[in-house]
Amino acid sequence: MSNEEYLIPIFFINGQLESGKTTFIQEIISGGQFDAAKKKLLITFEEGEVEYSKELLDEHDIDFVSLSTSEMTSEKMSELDRQYDPWLVIVEFNGMADPKKFRDLDMPHGWQVYQSITIMNAETFQNQWKNMKSIMAESVKSAESVVFNRCNEEMDLGSFKRSMKALNPAVDIIFEDKSGNIISGTNDTVPYDMEADVIEINDNDFGVWFVDCRDRPRAYEGKVVRFKAQALRDPELKENEFVASRQVMTCCEDDIALVGYIVKKTDLITDKSYPADREWVIIIAEITYENRDEYNGMGPVLIAKTIETSEKPKIEVVGI
Repeated sequence: MSNEEYLIPIFFINGQLESGKTTFIQEIISGGQFDAAKKKLLITFEEGEVEYSKELLDEHDIDFVSLSTSEMTSEKMSELDRQYDPWLVIVEFNGMADPKKFRDLDMPHGWQVYQSITIMNAETFQNQWKNMKSIMAESVKSAESVVFNRCNEEMDLGSFKRSMKALNPAVDIIFEDKSGNIISGTNDTVPYDMEADVIEINDNDFGVWFVDCRDRPRAYEGKVVRFKAQALRDPELKENEFVASRQVMTCCEDDIALVGYIVKKTDLITDKSYPADREWVIIIAEITYENRDEYNGMGPVLIAKTIETSEKPKIEVVGI
């Protein structure tokens, strides 16, 4: 191609070995989604149990290259660009490698990650998440979509979704059954009573509530909750507002984040300086949603009914 401005989109497919990446890519190819591009290049950094069909690749005019992760260099990408002159690139990534290393390469002119999808095998997810959480988390943080395949109704898909949303709030989650059909509804079971007059959120469940409240406004609008948090007095907020915060471990010790929601004090709480910055409190509040700059859009705003000073919890960092 000439030196004019153009885009060579990279469709970046990530996931652990035997997650179904190759099958996913071949299904997309079979559907003709890439056919509009005259020259197409498929690069795989991993050889799984499913091999690519040569007939399928030939039928759709796709060149195929298998590389090791040690060959993932800027020089190699430039070599492939010269050799194949692709108009579109499909990458099957190695789930054990850091996707940031690929994104940080000095790519050939026009090459740019256009869509990033991570594939998860729902049947093995819980065991892999338990043992390889830090590795798998990297494949979620930069993804636009996460596809869980081989799902069934007995699985706690709501928990799977919350684990992904904790790492990447904007990510789209798709659940497919063994036949590849999309499961539209998920079991959003939470470890607290959503029907209680006042929903008790204990320390262990704060992370679950934080993610679920943000993700399912229809389920939480108007609900009253009681929870413990640390008050943060942000000078950018109004005088009657503060942030109810907790430290949450989204993945591992290196991924501890301070999260929280805006709390509005009502006229019943007359002391403007209460609670003090960093003071631990127990809050009973009604959940509403507002369009706020702090959230870059809609987000939970808690209307405080009562605020009481509390002792610091024994364990300040909570999980998801």
